[in-house]
Amino acid sequence: MKNEKIKNKVEDILTDDLRLTEVREDVAGSVRGEDTNYSLAVRIYRALLNSRNFLMPKQKQLLGDQIQQSIQSYKRKMFIRRFSAAAMFLLFISVSYLYLSDRESGIKLYAQDYELPTNGSTRLYLSGEQTVDINSEESVIDYSENGNLIEIDASETVNQAVDHKEMVVNTVVVPYGKRTKITLSDQTSVWLNSGSKLVFPARFENQDREVYLEGEAMFEVTHDRRHPFHVLTNEVDVTVLGTVFNVSAYRDDSLTSTVLVEGSVELSYEGHSLIGKSKELMQPGTMASYDVSAKRMKQQEVETELYTSWRNGYLVFRQQPLPDILKKVSRYYNVNIKLDDPELVHETFSGSLDLRNSAFEILTIVAEIVNAQAQQQDDQIVITRI
Repeated sequence: MKNEKIKNKVEDILTDDLRLTEVREDVAGSVRGEDTNYSLAVRIYRALLNSRNFLMPKQKQLLGDQIQQSIQSYKRKMFIRRFSAAAMFLLFISVSYLYLSDRESGIKLYAQDYELPTNGSTRLYLSGEQTVDINSEESVIDYSENGNLIEIDASETVNQAVDHKEMVVNTVVVPYGKRTKITLSDQTSVWLNSGSKLVFPARFENQDREVYLEGEAMFEVTHDRRHPFHVLTNEVDVTVLGTVFNVSAYRDDSLTSTVLVEGSVELSYEGHSLIGKSKELMQPGTMASYDVSAKRMKQQEVETELYTSWRNGYLVFRQQPLPDILKKVSRYYNVNIKLDDPELVHETFSGSLDLRNSAFEILTIVAEIVNAQAQQQDDQIVITRI
C-alpha cells in the first residue's frame, strides 16, 4: 500500500506540467529539496533520457519504422472511415435521385410524344393510335368509369380498347383559340384553356391518380382519400385529395402558378434542397408562383376569381399590366396582337371582359380605357395611342 501510494505521487509529479518543468531543470544538476517522491521522479526521468541515448542505430531505425507504420495505419483507418462515410452518402443521394426520377418519369416521358400545335382543331389521342379531331371551340369530353367509352359534345360516342393489366394513356391537345372540359373516369372535372395539353390514364388503375399538364387548366377533383390526385407539370407537381384549383404552366412563361380555391394541396418542385424536391402546403385563397430560373416558390393571398373566371366565360383584371392582358387574349382567341407605342407597356387595366365577344371587340374596350385604339391590320390587331 505504501509503495502504491509513492507510485501515485511520483506519477502525479511526472504528469503535472509545472512540476515536470522543475524535473527537467534538476535532471542535469543536483536534486533540490528533501522530497523523496520528487527525487524518485527526477531519477526516473533521467533514466528514461539515458535509455533513449543508449539505443543502437538499428534499434532507432526499427523504432522509427514502427512509429511511421503506426502513423500510416492511423491515416489509412481515417481515410477508410471518411471514404466509407462519403460513399454511403453518395449512395444515399444516388438511390434517392433514382427513386424520385423513376417516380415521375412514366407519364412525363409519355407526355413528350405529342407536340402542342398552335392552330387547328382540338385533338384527342386514344389507344391503338386512334385519333379524334374535335372542331368545336368549346368542346366537352366525358369518360365512362371504365375509360373505354367516351362521349364528345353529347353528340358523338367513341370506343377504345382498355387493358386493365396495363395503363392506357390518353392525351387531349387544345390549340390556341379553343377550350375543352374533360370529365375523367373518376369524375374529376378539368377545364383546359387555350394552348394546353393534358395527358391522363383512360382509367386510373394505380393507387395514385396522376395527370400531366402543359398550359393552363382548372381542376375540380373528386375526393378520394385512399387515392391522391397528382397534377404533374414540367416544373411543379401538385398533390391533392379533393379540391378546386387552377394551374398555369405554359412553357413560354417564366412563372408556373397554382391558385387554390378550396381544399388543400401540396406542391413539389426543384428548389435548393440537397436531396429530393422541396415541398410546400397551400391554403385556400392563395397563389403559389414558382420562378423557373431562380428555383424559388412564392405564396401570396389573391382574389381567386382573377385566375379562374375564364372557366365561366369571362376575364377579370385588377390593375393588370397591359402586356399580360394581351397575352391572355392572344392565347384565348389565337390572334396576333401588337403594341404600336412602347409607352403602352406601362398601362394597366381593371375590369371584366366577356369572352363571348370577339377578340377585336374586347381589345377595343381595353384600348379605350388606356386612351388608345384597336385597329385590324391584315392578320393582327394593333393597339395604337390616340
